[in-house]
Amino acid sequence: MLMLILEVLVMAVLVIYGLRIGGALGVGILSILGLFIMIFVFQVPIGKAPVVPVMIILAIGIAGGLLEASGGLDYLVHYAGKLIEKKPSAITFVSPLIIFGFVFGIGTANITLSLEPIIARTALRAGIRPERPLVACVTTANMALVCSPAASSAIVAFGFLNGYGGYTFGQYLMIVLPAALISTLALSIFMSFRGKPLDKDPVYQQRLAEGKIDDDMLHDKFADSEVPVFTRQQKLSVLAFLASVALILLLGTNESLLHKLTTPNVVNGKEVFMPATSTVQIFMFLAAAAIIFITKKSPAVIYKTQIFTAAVSAAIAVLGPGWLGATIFQSPDNALVLQESVGSLIAVAPWFIVIICGVVATFVMSQTAIISIIYPLALGLGVPPGFMAAMIQAVNVNYFIPAQPTLLFAEEIDPTGSTQKYRFWLPGVFSLLVSITVGMAMWKLVL
Repeated sequence: MLMLILEVLVMAVLVIYGLRIGGALGVGILSILGLFIMIFVFQVPIGKAPVVPVMIILAIGIAGGLLEASGGLDYLVHYAGKLIEKKPSAITFVSPLIIFGFVFGIGTANITLSLEPIIARTALRAGIRPERPLVACVTTANMALVCSPAASSAIVAFGFLNGYGGYTFGQYLMIVLPAALISTLALSIFMSFRGKPLDKDPVYQQRLAEGKIDDDMLHDKFADSEVPVFTRQQKLSVLAFLASVALILLLGTNESLLHKLTTPNVVNGKEVFMPATSTVQIFMFLAAAAIIFITKKSPAVIYKTQIFTAAVSAAIAVLGPGWLGATIFQSPDNALVLQESVGSLIAVAPWFIVIICGVVATFVMSQTAIISIIYPLALGLGVPPGFMAAMIQAVNVNYFIPAQPTLLFAEEIDPTGSTQKYRFWLPGVFSLLVSITVGMAMWKLVL
């Protein structure tokens, strides 16, 4: 037990320091340093590298990067903004649902960054405290991510549940999707009463008196002056990407159809079909190829895109902690210690794994990396796969140490000063509790 605690402490120190000096990329690199220490200093046998999650992230990053480079992402953001602006008085309810839909379809929460200025401006012009829709949208984007067939976190989580409990992607979605949607609605209601109205907010009134809120922020004088023109290539790029996401969703939720369309391998006399997780990689590369043919762009354009850059960083953030975590927690000696100590506790109180996941998520700010560390550990200790699906939102406890770009940008973009990074805690915990409660009910009800 003492050696395991020491190894975990080394991992924690390296992860925290890596986060401090280099964000997700720093975490990944210093975790590999931790892997070196475990293998050559502590003499722990090397664990299995999370190759499949890394491949999924890179495939999504390449397709998403080409969508961004083609201008297709601009097309989506423009019309998402128009939808948000249509119902300004209901922005605290409308904008999170729009964000949810776009993140679910595109598989990246980064689209929120492009919409946050529109959300803040629309709320201000409607006389609504911008904190309310901004906090709801940032939190909702994370919740939608672990439901998306185009997001690595959802696919990797499903892969573990499929391996341990034979879950299909459809069964996974039957738990996590209603939980996330109901939690989004509950969060919007919660945020509708959060903070003082602008006319009673002293910080906003002071900024208004000092002239820090100019007339252009309050009144849109140029609403119809600039109407962007989108090309056929941009629209077809979006269609190609969304068609691939739809095929991933179709085959992931209907494995019998996938089996009919593919030829199995024969291993030890048994037919072994292609796993549903492989469809993500194949169809994301299919989307990338289609976008290249449509736009005639060089694949090298992805190197300058935000989505691909974030994907590379995320891939390393998953590789490092995932490989280090597998090495520590899956070694025979440590696995026995965990089974005898933590395993007995989790058997009596499985909720303890939610706390462990939340603590890890506070420091490792990559949902896929957290899943790669926690899910095999918990499932190996006997936690039911349905429980792990129900508590999936615990991987989004990334607000106690506010380093998430969408969270920080929400504070920066709000001219009223109502959005503050440390005020995400209560809404975050509230949405987590609602999602877990609904997820547990769905697990017991439908499976």
